[in-house]
Amino acid sequence: MHKLTIAWSITLLLIAQISLAEKKIDLSFMTEVSGFRLLEIAEDSSTIEKLKEVEAELYIGLIDFSKERTKALQIFKEKGIECHAWLLLNKGEGYFPNAHNAEAYIKRFNEFISWSQKNGFQWNSLCISLAPYTTDQRIVDHGYISVSKVFLKRMISGNIQSQGDIEYSKLRSLAKKNNLKTVNIVSPYMVDGREVNVDTWKQITGTFDILHDEEYIEIFNHYTPSTILTLAQLKSYQSGFKNIVVGSANEKKPFSKEENPRPLQWKELTQYITLLRQYDKSIIIYGLDGAVKGDILNNLSLHLTDDKLPNLKAAEEVIIKERENTQVVLSILSHTGWLLFFGLFCFLTFFIATIRTLKLIF
Repeated sequence: MHKLTIAWSITLLLIAQISLAEKKIDLSFMTEVSGFRLLEIAEDSSTIEKLKEVEAELYIGLIDFSKERTKALQIFKEKGIECHAWLLLNKGEGYFPNAHNAEAYIKRFNEFISWSQKNGFQWNSLCISLAPYTTDQRIVDHGYISVSKVFLKRMISGNIQSQGDIEYSKLRSLAKKNNLKTVNIVSPYMVDGREVNVDTWKQITGTFDILHDEEYIEIFNHYTPSTILTLAQLKSYQSGFKNIVVGSANEKKPFSKEENPRPLQWKELTQYITLLRQYDKSIIIYGLDGAVKGDILNNLSLHLTDDKLPNLKAAEEVIIKERENTQVVLSILSHTGWLLFFGLFCFLTFFIATIRTLKLIF
């Protein structure tokens, strides 16, 4: 009897493990490659079969409406691969929507609708990346003084931000009119700002909350120096989001020819999948091109996705501390008036003390 009980226990344990291993997780890919490269991917029958094997959907970065991109999308449509429109601007207009380029983005949206109708494209959603100004990297490269001056100016003046909010409010109504579900992609910093009910990050970076139907969060591995910290970050931020964007699988950094120091590796991705499967999340892998070249798509098509997770306790404590520090900083920066008053008070105190010291000396 005792042996029978043990046998049943082992059997049930094995069944539970198999069920967990086979629990389906929705996978998609995000790409912003050129129309020419997208057409190469679409015309590769092996890639198409692998995409169909994992039932992947594609988020296509629409940086142009070229003949090659149009033909590629027609192939995806014929092959039954669902696509989402990831609407982007050219680099000269800011690439991502921000408080300065609302007019250009609305214009691009109208062009997108006309192009889609002309070619008979049906989209699962309209995807919008809420990203900082593309000029911010150059500001950071100029040093802390440059950063401080720009950030202070943005915190004091909310006019541009307010105008952007007004302009982008039109986008939701236009999307609704064309039966498009609107999806926003947000960063961890935006989530941290919301938790302490401040808009500091949005005001500093020029991002803002466009009216939407759903939000995705992006957790890229370059946000942290190690896989275990990224796993802890995923665990910390996953609550409240059905879809998580991870990456980048590309060998090059976005917008440049600079090497990506930490492209997404297969081992790392399997741990992401193992973790997020526990929370019933869907994963969007940024960098379809890199996933194809790096055998990530091939391995996914073989369903080799389970892996053992490391102990995340110490890493989770690090992420919690980082989030607390971020929220403190964002909260402090949200009180611009008090900061200026404090700065002026310190300056006057120092000035008076200096004058008195000089009088004593001379």
